[in-house]
Amino acid sequence: MSESTIERVARAIYEEDDPWHTAFPWPNLNEKQTSPDAYRRIARAAIEAMREPTAAMVSAGSDEMTNGKNVWHAMIDTILKGEGR
Repeated sequence: MSESTIERVARAIYEEDDPWHTAFPWPNLNEKQTSPDAYRRIARAAIEAMREPTAAMVSAGSDEMTNGKNVWHAMIDTILKGEGR
């Protein structure tokens, strides 16, 4: 089974945030570190913040699709539902 988008974003945030990530690779953090679930919550919040596209993103998407904003919403919603694998 492939890694979900939320899991990939959480791992990336953890690896950027914690200088000990090579000693304690994702998700096997030691007991003194922030829990994997905390990083998953941060990742989910970051993805939710991206849900609303900028005008430039809508324009770029609209060049390819009829309604770029709806396409973007559908793609982000799929990730947030855990189906973005």
